[in-house]
Amino acid sequence: MKDFNFYLPVNLTFGRGTVARVGEEAVKYGKKAMIVIGGGSVKRSGLLDRVEKHLSDAGVSFDIYDNVPPNPLTDTALDCAGKIVETGCDLVIGLGGGSIMDCAKNAAFMAVNDGDINDYIFGRAHSDKALPIILIPTTCGTGSEGNCFGVLTNPETGDKKSLRCNAIIAKASIIDSECMMTMPNSLLASVGFDALCHCMEAYMSTIGQPIIDLISHKGMVLIAENLVK
Repeated sequence: MKDFNFYLPVNLTFGRGTVARVGEEAVKYGKKAMIVIGGGSVKRSGLLDRVEKHLSDAGVSFDIYDNVPPNPLTDTALDCAGKIVETGCDLVIGLGGGSIMDCAKNAAFMAVNDGDINDYIFGRAHSDKALPIILIPTTCGTGSEGNCFGVLTNPETGDKKSLRCNAIIAKASIIDSECMMTMPNSLLASVGFDALCHCMEAYMSTIGQPIIDLISHKGMVLIAENLVK
């Protein structure tokens, strides 16, 4: 057996209705949260209202950044980081799909780091600092809630690259299946197949290791048995 190292200090809270715990998680890490969302599905579904209530009940104030498009740009993350600093938020909550979570992670990083975000993405600069992050996924494709990656697109070059830094691993990821019940069937099929591809890639990777093999194999089995129905 080959040598390997497995390090992923992420707190996954899984279960129906667990979004109600966002307040008790948030109060551990800050007093004012920037809630990062996308176009409006979390507003229409009532999920944003629920999150706001749970935060208020826990004594955590908040602001909203609702300008994240699909496949967010580096400019988007920097704009969000600026709003975080401007409003005095000390905690970032990403509420949405992979693009939202990736933007939230990058914004939490750049809110406390100087310079060009591309330098950090391409490894020319390094930092182990970021604001605390809580993630609440509303889709099930990217796995951004459980890793140290934050993918952005550079509008000048078209490069789609990820910031890779342990500082952007979420302090808590609340995975509530009820938050995913409003996805259209077409979107669920797409993100479900995305999750399958991630599991297949990990399982077949030449640099894989036993723990990842176990997780990715179980993931493929669960998707095969449940996605279609």
